[in-house]
Amino acid sequence: AIKFSSRSTTIALTSQLHENQLIISVKDQGPGFSKQDRPFLFQKFKKLSARPTGGESSNGLGLAIVKTLVDRLNGKIDLISETGKGSEFVIEIPVE
Repeated sequence: AIKFSSRSTTIALTSQLHENQLIISVKDQGPGFSKQDRPFLFQKFKKLSARPTGGESSNGLGLAIVKTLVDRLNGKIDLISETGKGSEFVIEIPVE
Protein backbone atom coordinates (compact mmCIF):
# COMPACT_ATOMS: atom_id res chain seq x y z
CA ALA A 1 0.00 0.00 0.00
CA ILE A 2 2.80 2.41 0.87
CA LYS A 3 4.67 1.79 -2.36
CA PHE A 4 1.62 2.56 -4.50
CA SER A 5 0.27 5.59 -2.60
CA SER A 6 1.48 9.17 -2.76
CA ARG A 7 2.90 10.74 0.38
CA SER A 8 -0.11 12.99 0.87
CA THR A 9 -2.64 10.15 1.15
CA THR A 10 -3.79 8.08 4.08
CA ILE A 11 -3.36 4.34 4.49
CA ALA A 12 -5.77 2.82 6.99
CA LEU A 13 -4.83 -0.36 8.86
CA THR A 14 -7.48 -1.88 11.09
CA SER A 15 -7.84 -5.14 12.96
CA GLN A 16 -10.68 -6.61 14.94
CA LEU A 17 -11.67 -9.88 16.50
CA HIS A 18 -15.14 -10.95 15.41
CA GLU A 19 -16.36 -14.22 16.86
CA ASN A 20 -13.58 -16.69 15.93
CA GLN A 21 -12.08 -14.56 13.15
CA LEU A 22 -9.23 -12.06 13.19
CA ILE A 23 -10.08 -9.50 10.53
CA ILE A 24 -7.32 -7.26 9.19
CA SER A 25 -7.96 -4.52 6.66
CA VAL A 26 -5.45 -2.42 4.72
CA LYS A 27 -7.01 0.40 2.71
CA ASP A 28 -5.15 2.88 0.51
CA GLN A 29 -5.86 5.67 -1.95
CA GLY A 30 -3.50 4.37 -4.62
CA PRO A 31 -4.23 3.61 -8.27
CA GLY A 32 -6.36 0.53 -7.57
CA PHE A 33 -6.37 -2.67 -9.61
CA SER A 34 -8.07 -3.20 -12.95
CA LYS A 35 -10.34 -6.18 -13.56
CA GLN A 36 -7.73 -7.46 -16.02
CA ASP A 37 -5.06 -7.52 -13.29
CA ARG A 38 -7.10 -9.35 -10.65
CA PRO A 39 -6.56 -12.94 -11.89
CA PHE A 40 -2.79 -12.37 -11.58
CA LEU A 41 -2.79 -10.44 -8.31
CA PHE A 42 -1.25 -13.14 -6.09
CA GLN A 43 1.06 -14.78 -8.64
CA LYS A 44 4.80 -14.76 -7.92
CA PHE A 45 6.92 -12.36 -9.98
CA LYS A 46 3.87 -10.96 -11.77
CA LYS A 47 4.08 -7.20 -12.19
CA LEU A 48 0.74 -5.59 -12.83
CA SER A 49 -0.24 -2.39 -14.62
CA ALA A 50 -0.19 -0.29 -11.40
CA ARG A 51 3.25 1.22 -10.81
CA PRO A 52 4.97 2.40 -7.62
CA THR A 53 4.57 6.13 -7.07
CA GLY A 54 8.07 7.01 -5.93
CA GLY A 55 10.13 5.18 -8.51
CA GLU A 56 10.56 2.14 -6.26
CA SER A 57 11.22 -1.16 -7.92
CA SER A 58 8.93 -4.13 -7.50
CA ASN A 59 9.81 -7.79 -7.78
CA GLY A 60 6.22 -9.02 -7.80
CA LEU A 61 6.49 -11.04 -4.58
CA GLY A 62 4.69 -8.96 -1.93
CA LEU A 63 1.10 -10.10 -2.44
CA ALA A 64 2.20 -13.65 -3.29
CA ILE A 65 3.90 -13.87 0.11
CA VAL A 66 0.85 -12.44 1.88
CA LYS A 67 -1.42 -14.96 0.12
CA THR A 68 0.87 -17.87 1.06
CA LEU A 69 0.90 -16.84 4.74
CA VAL A 70 -2.87 -16.35 4.83
CA ASP A 71 -3.41 -19.75 3.18
CA ARG A 72 -1.13 -21.45 5.71
CA LEU A 73 -3.19 -19.94 8.51
CA ASN A 74 -6.37 -21.32 6.89
CA GLY A 75 -7.55 -17.80 6.17
CA LYS A 76 -8.79 -15.91 3.18
CA ILE A 77 -7.97 -12.61 1.54
CA ASP A 78 -10.36 -10.44 -0.45
CA LEU A 79 -9.84 -7.32 -2.54
CA ILE A 80 -12.16 -4.37 -2.90
CA SER A 81 -10.74 -2.06 -5.56
CA GLU A 82 -11.68 0.40 -8.25
CA THR A 83 -9.19 1.69 -10.78
CA GLY A 84 -8.13 5.21 -9.81
CA LYS A 85 -9.79 5.05 -6.39
CA GLY A 86 -7.60 2.82 -4.26
CA SER A 87 -7.82 -0.65 -2.82
CA GLU A 88 -8.79 -2.43 0.34
CA PHE A 89 -7.42 -5.85 1.21
CA VAL A 90 -9.40 -7.71 3.87
CA ILE A 91 -7.78 -10.72 5.53
CA GLU A 92 -9.76 -13.14 7.69
CA ILE A 93 -7.89 -15.65 9.84
CA PRO A 94 -9.59 -18.18 12.11
CA VAL A 95 -8.50 -18.06 15.75
CA GLU A 96 -9.18 -20.39 18.64
